[in-house]
Amino acid sequence: MHGFGILVIRALGPNNRKGHMQKLGAVILGLVALIGVSQASSVQEWLTGVVGSTTPTSPQIAKQTTSAAPKAMNAPVPDAAINDAATTSGAPNIVDLIGDSETIIRGSVKEVTDGFENGIPYTQVTVEVTETLRGQVGSEYTFRQFGLTKPRSMGNGWVYLGVTPEGWSQYAAGENTMLFLHKPASMTGLQTTAGLGQGKILFDGGNAVSQAGNVGLLENVEVNANLLNDKDKRLLATKKGAVNADGFLSFVRRAVGNKWIAGAKMRHATK
Repeated sequence: MHGFGILVIRALGPNNRKGHMQKLGAVILGLVALIGVSQASSVQEWLTGVVGSTTPTSPQIAKQTTSAAPKAMNAPVPDAAINDAATTSGAPNIVDLIGDSETIIRGSVKEVTDGFENGIPYTQVTVEVTETLRGQVGSEYTFRQFGLTKPRSMGNGWVYLGVTPEGWSQYAAGENTMLFLHKPASMTGLQTTAGLGQGKILFDGGNAVSQAGNVGLLENVEVNANLLNDKDKRLLATKKGAVNADGFLSFVRRAVGNKWIAGAKMRHATK
């Protein structure tokens, strides 16, 4: 529950944060105390749109640049609350990405900005959509993901370190990409990719590769044999690294358009 831990940390940040940040942090911790650690992943989904994630990194949030000994603050959040129900045995594969996505689009990243709304840091991404495989979107799609693109000065010598968590999808203008997107978080509207970095596919030079390097993307994938052509078989034999973009696109289009997962024609072999 990487994003959840960092969000709580932000809410309990230095005293120059707005009062609603402190209130949000109290609400989050109260929810965890009320519903128990076993339900903490639901809180994360409400707030960030992430269903499970990766192991969290250091929860530092801010430092004072004017002091000889800069201060860093850590959140008083139990490790169990951060990790519970969030880690998986292996990277998500293409079955997981398709199954967990509300929206699947392909296009070019037009603009990336960041900021705060109600005290919560976000990165806003606008994509010029060239193909919609799932969902209802127009010629452009804009969404916000938790975290800033880079640390930001907050004044009074404090630097806010609430950047996009490690392992989450990161964006740059001009990228040709396919995104497997979770539904937006019910509380904040924040949205991110299924499988985090695995759910962002970059197309370059005729190749397709996830931000996670395709590690595990095509493993443990079972598809009815009569649906596979030779390109599909070569694709599914790839354990990691870039694959042919046209072959990948053809496979995903057919899997989504023909509802292979819902029709039990495609499945995760270990689930």
